[in-house]
Amino acid sequence: MDLRKKRGYQMRTYVTLAALCCLIGFGPAWVRTGYSLTADGGKKETAACLPGGKAQTGTVADNTKNKGSAGRTDGGQTMENLNRYPDPLTNEEKEMLYKVVSMECDTGYEGSLAVISCMMNRTRSDRYSDDLIEVVTEDSQFTAYYDKETGTYPYVDRVPSEECIAAVNDALYKGKRNLPSYILYFRSSDYDSLQGYETYGQIGDNTYFYLDEDREEGEK
Repeated sequence: MDLRKKRGYQMRTYVTLAALCCLIGFGPAWVRTGYSLTADGGKKETAACLPGGKAQTGTVADNTKNKGSAGRTDGGQTMENLNRYPDPLTNEEKEMLYKVVSMECDTGYEGSLAVISCMMNRTRSDRYSDDLIEVVTEDSQFTAYYDKETGTYPYVDRVPSEECIAAVNDALYKGKRNLPSYILYFRSSDYDSLQGYETYGQIGDNTYFYLDEDREEGEK
């Protein structure tokens, strides 16, 4: 091959390589998705990357079906909100809950939200049931539900305020709280301390308390 032919061949090679680099570097992402052979002779899909990025290997279908905030999820699913109550309640159960919360504190939105927040915190604690209705109706826990001294259900004739109903609904369906997750106990504001418990503070007409072990567990 003489010198001129050799130079012409080299020039064509450089142009071809430059064109391929342009296609690879600036083409759409889906053009650059390909396959590589696996050890067993199968094919593994290679996820495309942006220019200058690092290609990731793996099965793309497996990556997209896992829930998480960092990527797409199947069927428009969203990451679970651990503060929102996952189980549906009947209309009767919701009415009972509005009334019990109202009796425990109905001084305003924040007072009612603190009561339902405390109840919801219990459903996340190993000390109590994860069923909200069981938490509320547990023996000797909420006298607004059942008063053992009188043998009555005080909440029955209660008429909750709109603020109370809004607070309960926000806690159930929007995951709203105004207490940390380790607050599991309260008494009327007549109590500013409770033996064996740490005082968190007063909201509405209740004072809220906690155990150090619950706080340590909640802050892990």
